[in-house]
Amino acid sequence: QDPRLKWNGIFITYPEHRFPMEIMEAKLFGTGLTSAPVPVVNISPINRQKVYRFKVSLKHRKGFWRRIEVQGGQTFAEFDAVLREAFRHDLFDHLSGFWRLVRRGQSARFREIDIGDVDPFGGVDGAEIQVASLDLKVEDRLKYVYDFGDWIEHEIVLESMEPPQPDTEYPRITGRNKPRYRYCQRCKAEGRRTVATYICIDCSGWRQREQVLVCDDCLDAEHEDHYVDEMIY
Repeated sequence: QDPRLKWNGIFITYPEHRFPMEIMEAKLFGTGLTSAPVPVVNISPINRQKVYRFKVSLKHRKGFWRRIEVQGGQTFAEFDAVLREAFRHDLFDHLSGFWRLVRRGQSARFREIDIGDVDPFGGVDGAEIQVASLDLKVEDRLKYVYDFGDWIEHEIVLESMEPPQPDTEYPRITGRNKPRYRYCQRCKAEGRRTVATYICIDCSGWRQREQVLVCDDCLDAEHEDHYVDEMIY
């Protein structure tokens, strides 16, 4: 009965909370999704030039992260493009979306406010919003989701805001986690240490829980017609 909460017959949530399937259906079919717009401010020339340094990590694999710099006058379409590049997402398919996370008091819970969506070609409602218009502060958090079907969720933390460096193009990727390489199984069995570049989904399926890891050469030799998934480090 608490008006600050919502009961959907299964879960108690905050009123603005939407489950991934609800969001996907609403964004694809234009039904039933409402969200308070993110407040925006007018951008001064200084803030338009200012460089926002973000640390972005996969929600369910926090050891996999990238550090990305974006200028305040650049848009979320440009931010989306560099995120797709950094995390090896498809550059020509699938919608993505951004949310602002507002902490609830001193708790570890956040209220999610929809910033907008971006398609690979810069369209949809979030594409032209400029980063500086959100009036972000250091340690503020955002959420980024690539592909509303697979729902690949990323956590974004603003680490710093600094003047731009001369002769530097933004947005750019400036840092990444130290890779923890995995190795091709066939090469390893033959006494060679070769970094795996793919998981063979077809072979992993019939071997159940074992992931079959292959390098480029072994892919061409033994798995050319198989369905594979590229590994990222």
